[in-house]
Amino acid sequence: MAIDPTRRRLLQAGALALAAWPLYAHAGEDSFRVLSAYDVGRNQHRAGAAGSAAALALPARGHHLALLPGQEAIVFARRPGFQITRFNWHSGATVAWYDYPDNRHGFGHGIVHAGQLLTTDSDIDSGNGLLTVRDLATLQPLAELPSGGIGPHELLGMDDGRVLVANGGILTLPESGRIKLNLRSMQPSLDVIDLQQGGSVAQYKLPDSRYSIRHLARVAANRYAVALQYEGDDDSVPVAALWQPDSGLRMLPQPAALLTSCDGYASSVAASANRIVATATRGDVVLCWDGHGNYLAAVPLAKPSGVAATRDGRYFIISNELGDIVWLESATLQIDASRSRRYPVKWDNHLSLAYG
Repeated sequence: MAIDPTRRRLLQAGALALAAWPLYAHAGEDSFRVLSAYDVGRNQHRAGAAGSAAALALPARGHHLALLPGQEAIVFARRPGFQITRFNWHSGATVAWYDYPDNRHGFGHGIVHAGQLLTTDSDIDSGNGLLTVRDLATLQPLAELPSGGIGPHELLGMDDGRVLVANGGILTLPESGRIKLNLRSMQPSLDVIDLQQGGSVAQYKLPDSRYSIRHLARVAANRYAVALQYEGDDDSVPVAALWQPDSGLRMLPQPAALLTSCDGYASSVAASANRIVATATRGDVVLCWDGHGNYLAAVPLAKPSGVAATRDGRYFIISNELGDIVWLESATLQIDASRSRRYPVKWDNHLSLAYG
């Protein structure tokens, strides 16, 4: 699924400025920019900073952005994805571009780990998930490791140097797009990958195999929040879990009234040491727990999508599909309307905060 050179040049040249959005600057030592993939109309896919006059044009929807030092980031195409792009988010200029070969595709996520880029990918011929080690400058693959399952999605570096991978369990192929091909036999898992040993050294599963394990957030040492997307017929199931190595996966509680409305679907999750926040897009709420998984509140917000915790833990920054960027105060779990802004875009499921 390579992009031909002529089209690539047109896309790079088409990193057009968006409207001159007002930029809300957060003053002080915790100043940051909100970065995300987004759409600005039908089939107009972009990645960049909220309020910026420049953006990166993409051939398909972007998903997650991994931050690099300075003003660079890497954006990964939404699954089944065929491009990875390193770019300058201040200018919109492309720095490096990688097209997947015909027998591979990506799942929209990657991290910078020990000076290398790690991505979650698929071997299309076998359907097996891969953890690909890449050169950070060129984005070219250096090695491939089994992810421990099918459909690996988000991944996180752990404190001990290993990597946590959410294997969603869902098989997709390029010829069928986002159609889920194995819902009757899916086997999602949360795997601990040891790069030195070359694969999974520990695997955790939920009792119901229809819970697709998708997104991850570090809460504290050896404690991680897990966002779920349920693929069964029951529409009254929780949307998140908590994982600890010694106790495994534990479902997070939520009120019965919110089980049905959220439809078992969390778009994204973020955490600080004492808060876990998940965006429930279908339920039009943001769900909040404390750092140990005790339910706290549901904050109404239409079509919430991405979420990230500020470095000081005082706020969660949340996007939605209507173009809003809102500030949720961690202590009070109230939206600070004075800091919230709306932009003429549709934000994707994730956002990142670039400090400095």
